[in-house]
Formats: sequence, structure tokens, C-alpha cells
Amino acid sequence: MEQSKRPELLVATGMSGAGRSTVGNALEDQGWYVIDNLPPQMLGPMSDLFALSKAKLPKIAVITDVRGGEFFSELQSRINDLKNREIAVRLLFLEASDSALVKRFESVRRPHPLQGSGTILDGIARERAELIGLRESADIIFDTSDSNVHQLTNRVAEAFSDNANFLRVNVISFGFKYGIPVDADLVA
Repeated sequence: MEQSKRPELLVATGMSGAGRSTVGNALEDQGWYVIDNLPPQMLGPMSDLFALSKAKLPKIAVITDVRGGEFFSELQSRINDLKNREIAVRLLFLEASDSALVKRFESVRRPHPLQGSGTILDGIARERAELIGLRESADIIFDTSDSNVHQLTNRVAEAFSDNANFLRVNVISFGFKYGIPVDADLVA
């Protein structure tokens, strides 16, 4: 496959609660084709499918994590298989401190995927132990402990956009009779 037709593949993984959904949304906004919760066993067939496309190939992002259960354990070997096939693949790992993750899980009142009958911290500890090898082999690591959604979105744009430094301005004329436009950030 010639270099210009080769899709760019980004695999995003990491700690539950560290911002994978935010990263996925930010990548979609940058024009990436994003697939969430894809079993690692599907990485090869998915890249083959995109290689058959006659259209300009998109940048592809796959978000995968411990929700995949027993399938997830094969992620590292599947990434190695893709690299051996000379597919341009990068691994993004998202992490955050235990206190930040606990705060995030408590704010949404959802259990950690690995906590079982234990505490949120028990689930976080199990997940860290399971992900240590992936973290060590990651091409990019984002620590989101002190980041909010907007900061993480900007960080993704800076790292993965072809044109991260753009400013979009829309000028709208309106009458107060019908109210201020609901999507206005600044009204003068």
C-alpha cells in the first residue's frame, strides 16, 4: 500500500474516567473517524476495510478499554501485529490521579468497571495493574488529573489536528424582539 493511501490509526486507551469520551468527541471534531469500544481483535479487519476504500482515507481513531473484558487483554499484541504489517498506528494513553478519578466517578454516580463488590479505589488499582504494559508502550500520554473538558479538547486539537491554530468567527445581525441568538458567545 502506498504511503499516501495508508490510513492513520490512533488507538486511545487508558484509565476509566480519564477522558476517553472527551478525546473521541474532540477527534471527531477534527475530522477523524472514531470507533468507540471496539474489541482489539477487530483492529486488523477494520484497517483492511479502510485500505480497500477508493475514497480519501480518513484518520481513524479507536477507543478501547477494560470494558472489553477478556477481549481487551489482546490489545498490545494486536497493535504489534498492525505495526508488523507496516500500518501507521499510534497509542494514546490517558491517565489521571486516583483522587481525580474517584471524584469523577462519584460525580456521575457510576461504578468503576473493575470495582466489582469493592470500592472505586479497588477498581482503579486493578485497572492500573492491568494497564501498566500499555502505558509503558504508549506513544503519547496525557495526564488529565488537572484538566477540564475544554482543556483536554484543546490539548487533543493541538496534538492531532492538521490546523490546530484556527479561529472561527460568525457575525450575526439580529433584533432583540426575538431574543439573543442562543448560540452567541459574545453580543455587542
